[in-house]
Amino acid sequence: KAGGTYVPIDPSYPQDRIDYLLEDTQATLVLSQKKLKENNQIKLPQEKVIAIDLTEELYLKEDTANLGQYSQSTDLAYIIYTSGTTGKPKGVMIEHHSVINYSNNINEVLLPEIKNVDFSTNLAFDLSVTTTISSLLLGKKIFIYSDTLTDIDSYAQYLVDNKIDFVKGTPSLLANLSLNYFSNYKIKQAFIGGEKLEEFQLAHISKYIDNPIDEYGPTEATVGTTYINKKEIGAKGIGKPYFNFKNYVLDSNNVPVPIGVIGELHIGGASLSRGYLNRPELTAERFIDNPFATEADKAKGYTKLYKTGDLVRWLSDGSLEYLGRNDDQVKIRGYRIELGEIEHVLSQIEGIKQACVLAKERKTETGSTKYLVGYYVLDSTQETHLDSTSILEKL
Repeated sequence: KAGGTYVPIDPSYPQDRIDYLLEDTQATLVLSQKKLKENNQIKLPQEKVIAIDLTEELYLKEDTANLGQYSQSTDLAYIIYTSGTTGKPKGVMIEHHSVINYSNNINEVLLPEIKNVDFSTNLAFDLSVTTTISSLLLGKKIFIYSDTLTDIDSYAQYLVDNKIDFVKGTPSLLANLSLNYFSNYKIKQAFIGGEKLEEFQLAHISKYIDNPIDEYGPTEATVGTTYINKKEIGAKGIGKPYFNFKNYVLDSNNVPVPIGVIGELHIGGASLSRGYLNRPELTAERFIDNPFATEADKAKGYTKLYKTGDLVRWLSDGSLEYLGRNDDQVKIRGYRIELGEIEHVLSQIEGIKQACVLAKERKTETGSTKYLVGYYVLDSTQETHLDSTSILEKL
């Protein structure tokens, strides 16, 4: 409302990544906490830092006047950075009207009886938009889980103790919560996203969540674009589009494919991103002109399509089935990862001549989990192996 664009930065990011985000956005203000400075956890431009600890004097001001409106619907609301193939993350620019369109759709799907919403998602991911902005706009109460989710049991206990009605998380998180905590309590609804929902995960989640909603959507289209209630009999795939969205499944020549034929998902409509910050060439590559735009679409400004890189196909009921990627991007525990970005960083480390990163799977008690494996070839002048700790610090 004050006219700013927020850029969430995870304090656990490597310092190089934090520096890049602040430089790329040319941030004029940095909202932070004193403990980060006192612990020397990260280095910030102190001349731009405003401490927002609840003990600060700025909360003691008695001015109760309503803040004037400085932003328009087409101004930027936030920029969230995702993994990039060149070694540098790319900032996705989302405008206010896109967030409002998404929140309006959430209002149609969210059960009326929902009161208590769990907020435990990292702010640096757009999953948090659902549990913060959308929830507050819809008058819900947010419970903030302040721990780092290293203890899955304490998280489950927190959900039950606070009688949480709604959660949003990845399948790999929700499928690992112990049912022992939910013997006398069930969560009313959940949005599950960030990665593909497997049947074995759904079977577990459905035992303690009444209405599991599988929501699909890239950051470039504002959080979510399709949804499906997996409680419904015969529910398959990732569902149908939210209101004000249009999905196209196209072949390599941008021609629509028939039902059942695999193609790349292209997304158009009200919640499409403005593009990538300071990356005009990449924006032009991924956000193409919409050749199917009607006169009504053009009047609303729906003239672009986002090439998701996701391989899907239409099902007979009009739903979409997600099949995989057409590039090297992977998703692990909700993290959107370009393998090329990690390979690029590895190759910049002194002593490494060549690097390769692969995504693999390991079997667990609840199914399987993905993990990354990095390989490198030493420069001929490097006589001994590199210290793994120093490599991880670079990543």
